[in-house]
Amino acid sequence: MRLTRLTKSSPLAAVVVLAAGCALYSEVSISPLLVVPSQIERGADITQMVQRADYLRAVESAPLVDARQRKSATELASLGAAELAAARYDPARRHLRTALDLNPQRSAYANIAWNLSQLEYLSNNFESSREWADLATEHGLAVRPWFLDLLTALSRVEAYRFSGSSRDRLALRFGSPDVLIVDAHVNGVPKVKAVIDSGAVMTIISEELASKLKVVSLGSFTGTFYGLLGEPISVRFGILDSVALGDVVVSNIPVAIMPDEKMSFVVGDRRPFKIDLLLGATLLKEFRLEIDYGRRSVTFTHLSPSDRAPVADQNLFLFGFRPYVRGTVNRHGWFLFILDTGSEITYLNGSRVPSLPIHFRAPKMHGALLQGLGGSKKHGEKIENVEIGVDRWAGMFKTIPTYETDEDQSVGIVGQNLLSKFRVVIDFGRMRVDLIREHFLPL
Repeated sequence: MRLTRLTKSSPLAAVVVLAAGCALYSEVSISPLLVVPSQIERGADITQMVQRADYLRAVESAPLVDARQRKSATELASLGAAELAAARYDPARRHLRTALDLNPQRSAYANIAWNLSQLEYLSNNFESSREWADLATEHGLAVRPWFLDLLTALSRVEAYRFSGSSRDRLALRFGSPDVLIVDAHVNGVPKVKAVIDSGAVMTIISEELASKLKVVSLGSFTGTFYGLLGEPISVRFGILDSVALGDVVVSNIPVAIMPDEKMSFVVGDRRPFKIDLLLGATLLKEFRLEIDYGRRSVTFTHLSPSDRAPVADQNLFLFGFRPYVRGTVNRHGWFLFILDTGSEITYLNGSRVPSLPIHFRAPKMHGALLQGLGGSKKHGEKIENVEIGVDRWAGMFKTIPTYETDEDQSVGIVGQNLLSKFRVVIDFGRMRVDLIREHFLPL
């Protein structure tokens, strides 16, 4: 689910599977990433830096902005937006509020208030998030009413309360499709299969499992998520009493309750594959995740407040409550990719391909079928010999699929066929994705 604006039809972050096209899935060769500084596009000012995903340079400009005697609401708003994306919430809060004090024009005021609403949502301050969302609405931003209702309901909940151990390692299950599955104890029921899906914003549960677990409803209101093809999916909202990931116990987890048929897929051998529980980004942001594909395990480490310290070389950012990793395309950058542990494949956003540094012949159709929550299915094209770089490593894709989406932040998705070549650390405290190359056969 994408909650970037909540003012338009946004596609639901999807578990992605392949019906065909194994070559698109497996033919990825790994080498060290070499990037020439001249191939990194730089912005002349903070607004351009934000537009070009050069957030770290924007953040580094804060002392210069603070030292100016004559403040600019536009500059402060851009700096605050960069700090919000970089999960540097205290300075973002300060700069965004200062921008509002300068009384910018109405639409700019609304966007700044909406950024403050997102900031407080990510900080689990839902009452404050509702207040800022109301202010954004008053200034003309059409925030969806169901999201306002959700914020009101969550303001009465002490969400994401931890107990038990702060760290534990769980076995990973793989199969067809190759998504990350762990056994969780949910509301006291053992061995509930849960998919780790960083591409989904909220944790999502099927109607059947919600009924079995007696999930407490957050209210009579319903929300609308959108699938890959823009089809609406009606959902309700509730609270899971507890999810135990090994000895790490999380209480009061907000969930979206989705119809069973919207969480069913058909995998490559035409067998049905049903998902009952997706662990989404607003839960995963509470952790440092270490995904060890070689040993088939994942370690969950709960982040304490002192662990929330983005590092100078961070490459993990948040937009619309969802994680993005900064990377390169054919050694040029910077570009943002959705970090999607719920996707089998890495692919490019077809609408962004013409603007990428790719020399290619006319794209060709391929047999890989993209499937998303809600039952949507999508065919696409393919491009040959494209290098995607993340952290210190580059993956050369003999062929990489492209699919048309209306995703406006990213140039594509980084999925399992790249991530599984590494031991992957996703640290929402340091805001880093570290790819550790080890000697094992990839899945």
